[in-house]
Amino acid sequence: MNPTPAEAARITGARNWAEMRADHPDHVDQMAAGLERGDRLADAVVAEFFSPDGISWDRTIGALDTPDQLDDLPPALLEFLVAAATPPPWYDPALARAGADAWWRFGSLQSSTLYQSLIYGYQARGFTRPLVETGRLTTGTWDRVIATARWVALSTAPNMMDVGAPGWVETLRIRLVHAMVRHHLVARQGWDTAAWGVPINQTYSQLTITAGFLALPLRIAKDLGLRYSTAELEAITHLWRWIGATMGVDDELLPVNYRDACLTYRIAREFQMEPDEQAKVLVNALLNDGYQTDLGLPGPLNSAVHTLARPFLRGFFATVSTRWVEPDVAEAIGLRPTRLHNLVVLARPVVRSREVLRSLGLLGSDTSVARRELRLVTGRLGLDLAQPGLGNRYRRADRNHLDTVA
Repeated sequence: MNPTPAEAARITGARNWAEMRADHPDHVDQMAAGLERGDRLADAVVAEFFSPDGISWDRTIGALDTPDQLDDLPPALLEFLVAAATPPPWYDPALARAGADAWWRFGSLQSSTLYQSLIYGYQARGFTRPLVETGRLTTGTWDRVIATARWVALSTAPNMMDVGAPGWVETLRIRLVHAMVRHHLVARQGWDTAAWGVPINQTYSQLTITAGFLALPLRIAKDLGLRYSTAELEAITHLWRWIGATMGVDDELLPVNYRDACLTYRIAREFQMEPDEQAKVLVNALLNDGYQTDLGLPGPLNSAVHTLARPFLRGFFATVSTRWVEPDVAEAIGLRPTRLHNLVVLARPVVRSREVLRSLGLLGSDTSVARRELRLVTGRLGLDLAQPGLGNRYRRADRNHLDTVA
C-alpha cells in the first residue's frame, strides 16, 4: 500500500504534499509509491553478494566491463546485466548521441551547474539522511564532488552511454554501490523505513536525474543566455532518460519528453520543503571544501592562492546559488541572497556572443566545439576518455568506499 499524503509529507519534509497531490494526482501518487521502492535487480545482486554462493565485489564490478560474457555468473548478477544491456523499446541511440552533442556544445557551462545540482538535493531529508547514517556527512566532500563530476562527464559524453562503454559501466557501478548502501542501512543499521522511506529510493532517484541533473542545469543555462532548439531539448531529455533507466529508475518515473521533465521539476519546486539541520551542514561543507583553486602553479604556491581566494569564492558561490533556490529553502539551508547573485546577468553577453560566433561557423562545426569543450572539462577532472581500462580506477574507488559501509 502506498504512503498516505501525511506519511509522504513526513518522509520527505514536504508540508503541502496533499495539496500537490490534488493538483497533480498521477505524478504525485507515483512519487509517493516510489518512496517505498528500491531497485529490485541491483538489490538482488547485493543480497547474492552476501550469500554463501556470492562472488567477490571485484568480480561483480568487473563483470560490468564485459556484458557480453555471461558464463559462470551467479543468477542475480546475470539477470541484472542482461536487463541493463537490453535497452527499452523507446531508446534511440542516435537521439541520445544528438543529446550528448547538444549538451557538450557548452559543456564547461553545464559542468559548472554541478554545485547547484548538489545543493538542490540537500534540501530533501531523503538525500541527506543516508550520508548522516553512514557517517559521511562532512567527510570526503571534495571527493564526492569530483566523483559526481566525473560520472556526469562520462555519462553525457558522446557514445559513452553505449552498452559496455565507460559511462554505462560507471552508471551501473554507482547503481550497485547505492544498493550496497541500502543493504547496509536497512539490514545492518536499523534504518526506519516506515518513517524515512527506503534509502536512495525510486522517487529520490527520479528527482536526482530529472530535476537535479536535467531540468535544473537547463534552467541555469537559459538564465546565463544559452539557448537550445526544441529538437536539442528533446534529445538532451532522451539522453538523461536513458541514463536514468541505466541507473535503475523505474520507467514510469522517467520523463517521456522535455515538457514532462519540466513538470516534474516544477512539482518538486512547489513542494514546501522543510530541510533538516543536516542540510545546512552539508551546504556549509560544500561551500568550504567542495572546490579547489588550480592555476597550474607549484603545489605550495597554488595552495596559498587557494587559501587567499577561498573566502571570496565561498561568498560568491553561496550568494549566486540563491538565484536558483526557493527563498524559504535557501534560508533554511543557510544561504543568504545578496545583490551579487545578479552577477549572472553579466555573463549573458559573453555567452550570447559566443553563440553568435558558433552559429556563424567561426568556432568550427558543432561537433568540433563539443569535442573541445569535452577535452577541456575532462582534462580538468583528470579523465582521459581514450585511456584503456578506464573502469579500473573506479573499481579501486569502490573498495575505498565500501570500507566505510561494509
